[in-house]
Amino acid sequence: MESIDENIFFRNATIRICGSLNIEKAMLNCLTYIADFLPACGMIIGLYEPEQDTLRCIAEVLLKGEKKLIVPPTMKVSKKIKFLIEEFWSDDTETIHIINEPEKDIMTKIFLKRNINEKLTLSEKNMSFIGLRLIIDNNQIGGLIVYNRKKQIYTKEHEKLIKLLHAPFTIAMSNILGYQKLIKLKEIITDENRFLRRELLDLSGDRIIGSNSGLKNVVLKAKKVAPLQSPVLLLGETGVGKEIIANLIHYTSMRKDKPFIKVNCGALAESLIDSELFGHEKGAFTSASSLKRGRFERANHGTIFLDEIGELPLCAQVKLLRVLQHQEIERVGGTETITVNIRIICATNRNIEEMMKSRSFRNDLWFRLNVFPIVIPALRERKQDIPELIHYFIKRKAKDLKLKSVPKPSWETIEHLSTYDWPGNVRELENIIERSLILAQGRHPSEVLNFEIPSNEIKNKKNNFSVKIDQQKQLPLLDEINITYIKQVLNLTRGKIHGPGGAAEILGLNPNTLRTRMEKLGISFKRRQKLKKSPER
Repeated sequence: MESIDENIFFRNATIRICGSLNIEKAMLNCLTYIADFLPACGMIIGLYEPEQDTLRCIAEVLLKGEKKLIVPPTMKVSKKIKFLIEEFWSDDTETIHIINEPEKDIMTKIFLKRNINEKLTLSEKNMSFIGLRLIIDNNQIGGLIVYNRKKQIYTKEHEKLIKLLHAPFTIAMSNILGYQKLIKLKEIITDENRFLRRELLDLSGDRIIGSNSGLKNVVLKAKKVAPLQSPVLLLGETGVGKEIIANLIHYTSMRKDKPFIKVNCGALAESLIDSELFGHEKGAFTSASSLKRGRFERANHGTIFLDEIGELPLCAQVKLLRVLQHQEIERVGGTETITVNIRIICATNRNIEEMMKSRSFRNDLWFRLNVFPIVIPALRERKQDIPELIHYFIKRKAKDLKLKSVPKPSWETIEHLSTYDWPGNVRELENIIERSLILAQGRHPSEVLNFEIPSNEIKNKKNNFSVKIDQQKQLPLLDEINITYIKQVLNLTRGKIHGPGGAAEILGLNPNTLRTRMEKLGISFKRRQKLKKSPER
C-alpha cells in the first residue's frame, strides 16, 4: 500500500462528508473518494436505540454495480445481540472494530442470518467489515460500517484511515439527526394545526339556545366556573347539549386561546385507549412506526373534554386519576414523565353511583371529577326553548343543505313539536328538522314546511338527572313567534283569512280557529282592499 498523506485524505474526505444535509449524497461522495485508498464497496450508517431494542438504518450507499445488503429500515435486536452491542460500545478504548471473517463473529453471523436478504448465497455472505462507533460528548449517536464482499481484506492501515474520519462523520451524523428532528417537529406542528383546525370547524355554528330561559341556570353556572381551574362535570341525557356547554366553559376561560381537545371515550377501542389518550413512542408496539402525542399532551396548557367518561375502562381510569393528582403522563413504551397543565371537563349520561357499586367506576376518580357538577335538563323539561330551536335549526340546516330559500314551519307543526316529549332531546329535534328539509327540497318557496312528527305515544324517558322547571301553559316567547308568523302570512294574503290562498289555508287552520287565535293575540282582522282597475275608455 502506497504512502498516503493523512492530512490530505482527512481534508478531502471531510469536505465530502459535510458537504450536504442529504445523508445519502454525502456518504456516496465520501465512499467514492475513499474507495481509491481502501477496498470499500458499500457504507452504512446506523443508530442503536436501546430503549426500543432496535437498530435503525439511517442510510446505505454503494458503488455503482455493487449489490446492497438490503438492510431493513428498523430491526428488532435479540437479547444476545443487545448484550454484544452494549458490551462493544461500553469499551471506551475500542471505537473501531475489524471483522474479516463474519462466520467467526457471533454478532455479525446472527445479523447476516436474520437481516440480510435470504436470496444471497453463502459465498456472497463472505464479507469483511470495519465498524466505527460515532461518539460526541460521551454520547453514542450511531455507528459507521464500511464493507467489502471479500474475506480477510482489511488491515490495520485501513482501520487507521477510517478512524481518521471519526470526527467529521460524528459531526455530520449529529447535524443530520438534528435536521431530521426539526423536520419531525415541523410535521408534528403541521399535524397539530390540522387537528386543531378540525376541532375548530366542529365548533362552527354552535350557539346556546335557551340561555335566557330553559338553560339560564346552566349558563350562569358555566360562566361562574369558567375562570377557575376546577374540574367540571356535565350531567344529562344523551343529546341535551353537553358539548356546547363544554365549549362555553373553555372559550370564556383564561385558556380560551389554548388547545381545546375533545375525546369521546365511548368511541375508543379498548386496545387503543392508552395510545390515544397518552400517546406512544416509536417502536412501542408493532404498528408504532413513529412517535405519537396523545390527547392529554395535545391539550397541554388548555382544556380536555372527556365525553362519556363512564365508558372508560378501569385501567384508563387509574391513569386519568394520576393526571388529576399529579398533572403528569407517560407515553406508551416511554420512560420519560411528561408534565401537563390541563383543565378537565367531563360529561356522562350514566348513573355513576350505580357503576361505583358494581365496581366498574373508581370511587376515588369520581370524587376527583365531581367537584363542580352542572345538570343540563332534558328538552321535555324546557319546552319554552323549542320554538327558538326550531327556527335556529331550520335556518342552519337550510344553509348546510344549500337551499335557495328557508322554508317555514306551519303553526300546527310548531304547536305539536312543542308538546312532544323528545326522548332523544335536542339531537332528535335537529335530526327531524334536517330530514324534513331534505324531503321539502323542490317545493315552491312559499310552501310551509311540514314535519314527520313523532308519535306522542312514546313513553317519557326517565332519567336520574331530571330537573324540575315550572312550565307555563302559554309562553311569552311562543306568543311572539306566533304573532310574527301570522302577521307575515296576513301580509302575504293582503289580510285575506278565508278561502283559497287565504291565511287559514296557508297556516293549515280552520278560518274560525285562526280568527280566535288572532283575537287572543291582539292581531287586527282588517283586510286590505285590492286596487281597482280604471274602466276602459
